[in-house]
Amino acid sequence: MACKLTKIFTGMIQGSKILGYKIKGCKIMRSKIKDYKILGCLILGYTALLSGCSVLSGNIDYMLVGSGTVHGNEIMVSELKFDDAWGGAPGRLGCCPLSAGKTSSIRDVPFPKKLSVTWTDISQNRIYFGEVAIDSKKGTAFTKNMPPYTYGSGRKNMDPNPYLIVEFGENGEIGVWVASAAYVSYSDRVITQVGAGQAQWRAVPEDD
Repeated sequence: MACKLTKIFTGMIQGSKILGYKIKGCKIMRSKIKDYKILGCLILGYTALLSGCSVLSGNIDYMLVGSGTVHGNEIMVSELKFDDAWGGAPGRLGCCPLSAGKTSSIRDVPFPKKLSVTWTDISQNRIYFGEVAIDSKKGTAFTKNMPPYTYGSGRKNMDPNPYLIVEFGENGEIGVWVASAAYVSYSDRVITQVGAGQAQWRAVPEDD
């Protein structure tokens, strides 16, 4: 910009007035460039805030929630709630250990600190219910360091989303896990336990 102004001045010796005008114009241009830079930074910052506000808040951007039980253990889950605020999908379960099964999804929430569950085991004529404390710090750290994994087809998932998995035992055991993939059959899947507990039970009322 300075070279361009020098050429104009050299070819147009019209006195100090025009020189002052050209210098002023240069300052305006520099000011505009600065304004554009500031505007660009604001746009980038706002975009980052929208797409990754979890970085600032500590929330999980996107997480899938599933549940499973040992093979052959037929149960009906009626409550699956985290932090008394949001939940996973209830319904019938008949498998599978450490797998996500039927899933639901949740966005922009902190990794939970508590799980409340209720389920019915018809074969035992029992309704199980309980609460489990979850290691939120461990879960959050895990979700930020998940390596890629490989599907059965050989295709890789380079940017996995976390799966929060609740496992129901045959005698009221409750396990809470976080995994990088839904199923144990996927190569390079990583998984860690973030909570465990034992449910209480009461008999299924005869009316039911």
